[in-house]
Amino acid sequence: MSFVSACCNTPPVQAEYTPIGETIEQDGLKYYIVGDKGASQGVVFWYDIFGFHPNAYQVADKIAHAGLRVMIPDFLRGNPLTMAVLSDRPALMEFVTGRGSWDFNREMFKQAVSVLQGEGTANIGAVGFCWGAKLAIQALGENCGIKSVSLVHPSMLELKDFEQAQGPVLLLTSKDDPELNEEFAVVKAKPFGQLSYQERYNDRIHGFCGARGDFTDPEVVRDVNRVIQLTAGFFRESLK
Repeated sequence: MSFVSACCNTPPVQAEYTPIGETIEQDGLKYYIVGDKGASQGVVFWYDIFGFHPNAYQVADKIAHAGLRVMIPDFLRGNPLTMAVLSDRPALMEFVTGRGSWDFNREMFKQAVSVLQGEGTANIGAVGFCWGAKLAIQALGENCGIKSVSLVHPSMLELKDFEQAQGPVLLLTSKDDPELNEEFAVVKAKPFGQLSYQERYNDRIHGFCGARGDFTDPEVVRDVNRVIQLTAGFFRESLK
């Protein structure tokens, strides 16, 4: 299990975007939330290691535009990773096994699901970018109140993550990511396999939908929009 190498040596881009949602705090935790309150379908959004980047807000807002309630919890608690940490192997591993682990973030994830359920959203999935994809599929392997996951340029995925998945998986990889074909075949063989789908973007770098994505490049924007459309459509079908 390891980070994609491009994840550790490519800095985030600068981008300008004004989010259309709102930021709330509950029990000392911060959340960004967007979309119709009480929508029947909702998504917990696991951003990448750079946290609340404008690109993350923009993708969340566009998914919400499809009729989903989308919540981004501040899993990094106001302390996103820096390039210095990414280039320091011991520091990075300390993050992975510490505050970046599923064990550390499980309760915050469950609380986010609970907030959505409290608003009347009964059918919930999760989308994860990079490191967040690892935690999203781990959540799908437990009884955490979600039904499906979209994994966008994921890092650190293992065969056991797919073996333990209890719902459909949308797998969207970049040229820098492992193809994960054998692992994905495990999900396709499950009873919900017909709702699972994978697509690869061989012209895109790891992180192109997140903090490393150049949203001023029309070709990147085209593929980001494709990812958003696939993700929204996937949740529309898998969260019925």
